[in-house]
Amino acid sequence: MIVEFKYAGQSAITSGLHDTDVRFATNSLREAAFFKGTLGNPILFREALAALYDVVVSDYKYHPRDRLAFKAWMESQDQKFLASLAVKSQQARQRIVELEARKDVLEGHRLDRLKPFYKSRQEYFDWVYYHQYELNYLFDPVITVHPDEVFFEAFSRDESSYARLGAKYDLFEKIDAFECGTTNIDFSAKLHGELDRMRTYRRTRFDIDATGFTVATDGGATHKEKKIDLPESWVKGFLQVHSTMSLGLTHFRMEPVDLFNLCRFLKRHKVKSSPRAMRFELDPGKPVRVVMEPWEHAIELSPGAIYEGPKKTTIRTWGRDRLLTLARLIPVAQKVDVYLAGQGLPSIYVADLGEVSFTLGLSGWTDNDWTSGTQKFDLLTRRLPVTAPELTSTYEALKKTRYASDVAVASETNLGLEKSRSALSYLCQIGRAMFDLSAKVYRHRELFAEPFTVKEAAAAVKAPAPSQMTAEEKNGEAIFASGGVLITARRPIATGGYKVSGSVRGTNAQRVRPVLSVDAAGRIVEATCSCAYFTKYALTKGPCEHVMALRLGHMSRLEQEDGG
Repeated sequence: MIVEFKYAGQSAITSGLHDTDVRFATNSLREAAFFKGTLGNPILFREALAALYDVVVSDYKYHPRDRLAFKAWMESQDQKFLASLAVKSQQARQRIVELEARKDVLEGHRLDRLKPFYKSRQEYFDWVYYHQYELNYLFDPVITVHPDEVFFEAFSRDESSYARLGAKYDLFEKIDAFECGTTNIDFSAKLHGELDRMRTYRRTRFDIDATGFTVATDGGATHKEKKIDLPESWVKGFLQVHSTMSLGLTHFRMEPVDLFNLCRFLKRHKVKSSPRAMRFELDPGKPVRVVMEPWEHAIELSPGAIYEGPKKTTIRTWGRDRLLTLARLIPVAQKVDVYLAGQGLPSIYVADLGEVSFTLGLSGWTDNDWTSGTQKFDLLTRRLPVTAPELTSTYEALKKTRYASDVAVASETNLGLEKSRSALSYLCQIGRAMFDLSAKVYRHRELFAEPFTVKEAAAAVKAPAPSQMTAEEKNGEAIFASGGVLITARRPIATGGYKVSGSVRGTNAQRVRPVLSVDAAGRIVEATCSCAYFTKYALTKGPCEHVMALRLGHMSRLEQEDGG
């Protein structure tokens, strides 16, 4: 997918004796979103923005070393050794040693003469990094201006980490003007290098507009243009992130010192052997224990990090080094909320910095980005039948207020609560909305520049083609349509919601017993099944056909209770 960016100028930070001007250049090819104000706490914003950049440029996937130079050296040593075997006399051997020593001296002189060349070459590589690397490989963050906050969203280079920085308007000493909307901003390495120039004793202006810093030429103002071949996985990743956030997640809260202890251990200990998981041991009413494998080193979190879930459980996550991107936020954080989707599934960390919130979403493991394999978290979110007019009315209601809870949207549209939740889920999965986990509200956010149309609404609610469905998804629908789902029990749970047990006749005609746990909002909290597929993969490759079928049966029951 080719996406065009056009910036009139470039984002930059300029500092004077008493003033600092932070200006982000926006994509002029998108809607006219802007914001102008004065920061009340520039240090807090500086640290959060630096952490966002660390996520944008991070790449924790394994990349094998380039060993061509080493192999060439080894070959030369082999040739010298073979040549020495043919030398019989001691005099000839001594002469070879003298010549080799002379050669080393001459090589040193050659390197001294080439130092200016190497310096110029490094300067050229630096120029290429600042200009071409960013043009071709870094994907500029998406920025959205809302009535209550300005927030940035971005993916890491390896597409395994998602970051969201939300700056509430309480952060600003003065707000001059703003226009709600979504656009991209130019976020360069040069800008990141200038962040440390922000100080509390300087009055800091914060501007988001289309002009940025322009340079006058004979032909007029210069424009910085990008045409990026945006990977499909990057786009799908955004959609899968918010599908995950809208699930019922295992939650606990920890203190900044707990995050510090985790990051300190990760920095001091490196391992090359398995297992390399970070194991969360959750016991109701007790502080959470985090065990680092393979050392089995247990870190008991602070007394305030109490797990309040209904039952004792253990959840393992991988790719723990990515947590280090939050290290810079530790001194300014007030608390950190942790959300776990399950064994080998994504984990989400929401750092509360006061006037700023920072969300870091990590996929199941580093090499497993948000869309690799058959992992489809949208299959676990609600999907009551929604018509194109219902989806359009939900979109308009959310766009009108920019952010709202599912209850408020249901009241505005006069749709049932379950129907509104399904419509909001659809909007998240087509890039027209996002779920703010820190505030527990849905927000209007246009991932792309094209306006929302009735045609797109109809395509969104249309059943996907068989080629776009996983085998489990197709089989689950076929089982439900053929009446192969029997809900055997539906019991309320203490925290609200239901535990749904069923008997499902699979495609192989054998009956298995899947179980779903849903919270008060009807979101999937836990799923198990007695089939071989679930025993082998659990949910790491998406739900099995039996879980899919039971989920459809539960959704049908919710629709009946919702009056639909």
